[in-house]
Amino acid sequence: MFNFNYSLMQNNNRLTYMERLNERLNAIESVLKKIDPVESLLERIALLEKNIYTTKQVFTFQEACMYIGVSESLLYKLTSGKEIPHYKPRGKMIYFAKEELDEWLMQNYEPTVDEAVRMANEASATQPFFKQRRYGKRKKA
Repeated sequence: MFNFNYSLMQNNNRLTYMERLNERLNAIESVLKKIDPVESLLERIALLEKNIYTTKQVFTFQEACMYIGVSESLLYKLTSGKEIPHYKPRGKMIYFAKEELDEWLMQNYEPTVDEAVRMANEASATQPFFKQRRYGKRKKA
């Protein structure tokens, strides 16, 4: 009789364990359903941040870092070396004009191979290399 009651208690414990497990799984599923809207909200936030960069004319230091895609330490280095245009209205806070950042990003243009060949052909057509004086070279006798 003792063994029988013990086995019934084990079955009841198993059922309650399974019921508790089912409740936990349901709770996890409900939390996961709540996460889906959070992901869509994160996407909307990213879109809004992107739109901020298109409408704003003046950036703060952190916004400029994100806009040009560099670390804070590199941007500090560029500003301290006066390599990038920036403004300090009160001497401490650093601000950047969007147009000037765009110009700075677009400097040092590298032409494609086709453009380089075309430019070389145009230069050779307008300035032929033969019959030019060669200063510092010996004349052949």
